[in-house]
Amino acid sequence: MPRTPAGKRHEQELMALELSNAGHSIDTIAERLECSRATAARRVQAALQRIPAQEADTLRRQSEARINGWMRRCNTLLDSELSTQDTTRVLNLLLSLERERVQLYGLRLPSAVVVQIEQEGVQ
Repeated sequence: MPRTPAGKRHEQELMALELSNAGHSIDTIAERLECSRATAARRVQAALQRIPAQEADTLRRQSEARINGWMRRCNTLLDSELSTQDTTRVLNLLLSLERERVQLYGLRLPSAVVVQIEQEGVQ
């Protein structure tokens, strides 16, 4: 498969980042860029790596604000009269949002690292 010219690749990276920041999935980004999921993920990653640290921090704070807003909406829904099925859906959404927050701050360590750290503490 031929390589994408640098100019077009950079354009795709910017578009991929905009779509990602708007909350679109990799599948949607791939569809909009007319490329594979793997290429879309690479475009998002490359765009993120180009962002200076201060801008990246700003983007993290913006993402956190969006996540917090969605969590507030979910908690408001939980305070209302919901069916058991709808309550379960909202709770699952809250769990998913919390996972996103953990990933946003890089708090999720690979399990192998955790095991190694725990084993080193035992010795």
